Amino acid sequence: MTLAIPMVDIPSGATRLLGSLSTKGQPLPLQRVDLRARVIDRVAEVTVEEKFGNPFSDPIEAVYVFPLAGGSAVSRFEMQIGQRVVRGRIEERGQARREYAEALDQGKRAALLEQERDDVFTVQVGNVMPGDEVSVRLTYSERLPFFEDGRTELRLPLVVAPRYVAGEELPRAQAGHGVVRDTASVADASRISPPRLAKGFDPKVSLAMEVELFGGFSDLACSQHAVRTSSGPESARVSLSREREPLDRDFVLRWRLAGEQVKSQVLVHGGFALLSVLPPARDGFLGAARDVVFVVDRSGSMQGPKMASASRACALLLRTLGPRDRFAVLAFDEVVEWMPGGLQQADEGALERGEKWLRRIDARGGTELDSAMAEALQQIRLGTEGGGRVPVVVLLTDGQVGDESSVLKRLQAELGGTRVFAVGVDTAVNDGFLRRLAAIGGGTSTFVEPGARLEEALEAVGREIGAPLVTELRLSGDVADIAPARVPDLFAGRPSTVFFRLSGGPVKVTGKLAGGGRFEQEIEPREAPMAAIDHLWARARIADMEDEFRGSRSDAVKKEIVAISIRHTVLTRFTAFVVTDDQVVNAGGSRRTVVQPVEMPAEWEMDPMAGIPLTRARGLVLSSPVRAASTYPAGGTSRMPTVKAQASGAMGRFPSKLMDALIRQPPRDEAATAEQREKVQQALEAFLRAFAAAKAGAAAAQLEQARIELLRALGESLAIATAVPLLQAFLRGAAVELVAALTASAPDSALFARHARALDEAREQARAALGAANAPAGSFWESSI
Repeated sequence: MTLAIPMVDIPSGATRLLGSLSTKGQPLPLQRVDLRARVIDRVAEVTVEEKFGNPFSDPIEAVYVFPLAGGSAVSRFEMQIGQRVVRGRIEERGQARREYAEALDQGKRAALLEQERDDVFTVQVGNVMPGDEVSVRLTYSERLPFFEDGRTELRLPLVVAPRYVAGEELPRAQAGHGVVRDTASVADASRISPPRLAKGFDPKVSLAMEVELFGGFSDLACSQHAVRTSSGPESARVSLSREREPLDRDFVLRWRLAGEQVKSQVLVHGGFALLSVLPPARDGFLGAARDVVFVVDRSGSMQGPKMASASRACALLLRTLGPRDRFAVLAFDEVVEWMPGGLQQADEGALERGEKWLRRIDARGGTELDSAMAEALQQIRLGTEGGGRVPVVVLLTDGQVGDESSVLKRLQAELGGTRVFAVGVDTAVNDGFLRRLAAIGGGTSTFVEPGARLEEALEAVGREIGAPLVTELRLSGDVADIAPARVPDLFAGRPSTVFFRLSGGPVKVTGKLAGGGRFEQEIEPREAPMAAIDHLWARARIADMEDEFRGSRSDAVKKEIVAISIRHTVLTRFTAFVVTDDQVVNAGGSRRTVVQPVEMPAEWEMDPMAGIPLTRARGLVLSSPVRAASTYPAGGTSRMPTVKAQASGAMGRFPSKLMDALIRQPPRDEAATAEQREKVQQALEAFLRAFAAAKAGAAAAQLEQARIELLRALGESLAIATAVPLLQAFLRGAAVELVAALTASAPDSALFARHARALDEAREQARAALGAANAPAGSFWESSI
């Protein structure tokens, strides 16, 4: 029996506006995308197949930037040529890139899969001969969410949305083939900014999708046109009803769980376990009074239905506050604008003023999220000090920022006792970033589509905001290597998921109930045929270690991430999958690179570059919201010229003529030589050693000499000197102050502590700017974590 599935209430027929590129009728390499998912016990295993062809007369390398579910564990990659399938292997990322490049130069077919963000990936398929068809397949797994009303959802993203990139342009070869240049803030911007299809252009990419559900379920709803084929009393197959669906929004399938799936459980396979623990029912529980700061994204990417939905969502959440609570609202782009009154009591008059203020917000400018979060956290610290109230920040955004690392790092450093909750509003939301932000912030994340039934979607969010029902969760039994190491607190209607090694026997979960009392559950493990549990444990363990690396930049942590990745075959930003075929098909290895342009996300009403002044589009430093309002002109640039969506060059080289045409930038300065990079690198390391020695009591002369030598090395290369403004500022400011203080007296630990973070940031920027001759910095992926 075949039944039509009700579509999720998302307005249809929205115009997809002009993207960055038109192919002027040129055929494109990507021919078909096929996604197949199996869901058992809220664990989804998804296979993605991408089929590439070569419609040109020369051999090509096809490059495609695409999304996967945020936080998923990619565990398999293979390439198929005709009937032959070649299995991929996982290697340290630099090594995998070298093997791929060598195979192409030898004339062999090869494919490379790299992870750029939690939810952004790049696949390159090289030496595709004229008329050939080559497919690549990857498999990933993820744990699906559970909501208070008993529903869950499978979200299959189909397009990478444009992301806001700030910072000064790095004068070096680009790390990728995108339309935004790498900057000091986003050292891999060119790897997360694929070209866009022009309005009305048909890329002729067919999309197939099939989802198999096992276990009790009801109330299926889908964001695209789909049909359900019954295959048994407790299983179903869901597929798209047409192949001409554009790849311009997340595919979202929702359903209500039933029976055994709605309870705490421990699933075990091969010595690894998945624990899902549900909170107790606490009807009528009020919790402590809250101070809530709502942070509303009003940047240019929020234009149209997204802005209206975000404002409406914030207004709905205001109405979930109680009379004991206080709230403040800020809206941000490059400037933070506060609702008048600061933190104020959530009485009827204040709520009405808040709703009225939210209705006046329009979308504009860039997404300076880091500065907005800094102001929100500062307001919380000042407003709740000594008040005995629960401090909360609620972020409403599409999450489309390139510099995720700075925001996460700020939370790790400045969060204190504040909890952060994220509400993602988009048809192609940056879910990986927002999930991680909420996890670090001790809160939850929720995703809604613009124009959807917000009241229903946000009904439970208002109850979650604030203190959880159960904290200080602990596991006991024969368990080891728990990931995440800090078991997430339990919020109303939301289970916590934890992975660990289990030798056998029951697992006891204990915790502290809000308002007093003890929470305790003992759960018998159940064997489950899920090899994915091993991969999900590794992914959760790696996420913990990435958080540690973000603050420490420890080589030991990096090596452990690589070791776990290879041992458990799970892709990370430090590793990559590479496939090489033995057959030589392109003697000499000559080829051209063709970058696959992608759709603009549905419901987006902005050109990726419209309204952004030229200086910002080129990556110059932006005005910070915590400073004076921006003085940039409001008109922005004219629309970009139409150019061909193809580029040529060796792997990793940015298509400069394409970029020059896009933003009409002047010729770039001459790149630094390998010798200049090496000299600056050595001088930087010497300065870092001198800084550590001075902190331990060494004389000021050593630090001053190292400072002078580093400035001298920077002076030999304009390209490097202009790429490291933070280091320049430190050497000419903080370092001079330190030398003077050391000359006058003994080392002052407080003085060193005050400048340590600035030096860390300057060091990271410098390391991102340095690399081998004619190549981007080899560690560009480290800066994205």
